[in-house]
Amino acid sequence: MSFARILRSSALMGGASAVTLVASFVRAKIIAVIFGPAGIGIFGILSSFNANLSALSGWGLGISGVRSISSASLEERPLKVAAVRRLGSFLAWCGLFLVMLGAHPCSLLIFGDASYSIEILIAGLAVPCIIVTSVFSAIIQARGNLASLARVQMIGAITGLIAGAPLIWLAGSIGIALAVLLASALPAILTWSVASRQEPSISVEARKEDIWQLVVLGTAFMGSALFSQVSVLLVRTIIVRHLGLDAAGQFHAANTIAMSLPGLVLVSMGTDFFPRVAAAESEIVARRLTELQIKTALLFSLPLLCGLLTLGPLAIRLLYDGQGFDHASQLLSLMIWGVFFRVIAWPMGYWLMARGSSATMIGVDLASNLLAATLPLFLMPYFGLKGAAAAFSIGCLAYACILLWVVRLRSGSWISGGVLAWCALAAAVLVLAQLSVAPFQGEYLGVIPTAIVTVACAAVSYRLAKRKTDHA
Repeated sequence: MSFARILRSSALMGGASAVTLVASFVRAKIIAVIFGPAGIGIFGILSSFNANLSALSGWGLGISGVRSISSASLEERPLKVAAVRRLGSFLAWCGLFLVMLGAHPCSLLIFGDASYSIEILIAGLAVPCIIVTSVFSAIIQARGNLASLARVQMIGAITGLIAGAPLIWLAGSIGIALAVLLASALPAILTWSVASRQEPSISVEARKEDIWQLVVLGTAFMGSALFSQVSVLLVRTIIVRHLGLDAAGQFHAANTIAMSLPGLVLVSMGTDFFPRVAAAESEIVARRLTELQIKTALLFSLPLLCGLLTLGPLAIRLLYDGQGFDHASQLLSLMIWGVFFRVIAWPMGYWLMARGSSATMIGVDLASNLLAATLPLFLMPYFGLKGAAAAFSIGCLAYACILLWVVRLRSGSWISGGVLAWCALAAAVLVLAQLSVAPFQGEYLGVIPTAIVTVACAAVSYRLAKRKTDHA
């Protein structure tokens, strides 16, 4: 996989991710202007509830489906697709059942009473929609039809925003829940429609062994996603119980900005990277693909990370209600360093999902998320919300270190010194950028270091892409 190919696929999926990200920020901005930090706190809780249940009931099918279909022969492919569809239908119904069962207890656990049970129930109806979207997105992705997948994501994000935004203003917290539901329901319908046209249902009966293979493989993916989402929900619950909904809104605002922009880059690259590393003929080839992906992720993410470090207060003011979210800008700079470690760890995490054993995946994610969920209990009594932000970054660092060790165990060698040098150089650039604006006042000074880093990364990307093209 050449650097130029990564650029092309990343540009395609990055555009779709950008539209989705803008739609989510516009939705959050509307909630913040109308309801303030408390509204964002509710929105974060509802989103986290859905993420937990969809991770549990989805059983990792969105990832295991891609791995199963993309690695199958042409003769086996219809059988694999049939198995993904059959299991996906069953899991969607399971998700709906869990929502009906869990809405009331979740309200009691998080808020201490049943005052938000209806909102959790309405928003939770998005869970089966999320599962449907992941299933049919996996079918499209495994076929390599990234253009179709990108188009569906953009249209779904825009229509979901347009349909849900008026409800937020008209129906209060119920409207927030309805907006969350629509943001998942419309993409599910569109993804199903496109996948059904590209991979029409034929009279092939799903084999039990294929379904069982997806169940076994999905156990690790489900565990990985569930540990992460439970950790997020626990942190938010701790904040709500100790500091209130406003504090939870501040934390959610900073965390959303910190994770979303670099996450846009990582998701756009992962759409093409994951099927390729899953199909690699050896662990050495897979490790080389991973090393190239780490370099690419750093090049693409560094300008965004630099911008968030140096322009954080401006980002908070533009994307939320600046006067009500003063604390969020203080949390953001702490969280950015956690995201930096995530950028490094992300390709290794995908490599582990594509080629690692289920036990190893579960062990890595359990250890890192257990640390991330328990650290706030120790740090918040002394540092307040900053303690929760610091716990996030420490957890991300621990995750990266664990994955480095796992790569060493499975492939027989460490990540190359050249890649580690890239990581050290990127960290130094961020430190210099942060220090360059620290002594000065003004929201816009960060534009200067951000512009310099952007030009430098663009120049390096151009040289690498040209070199690969020349050698092709």
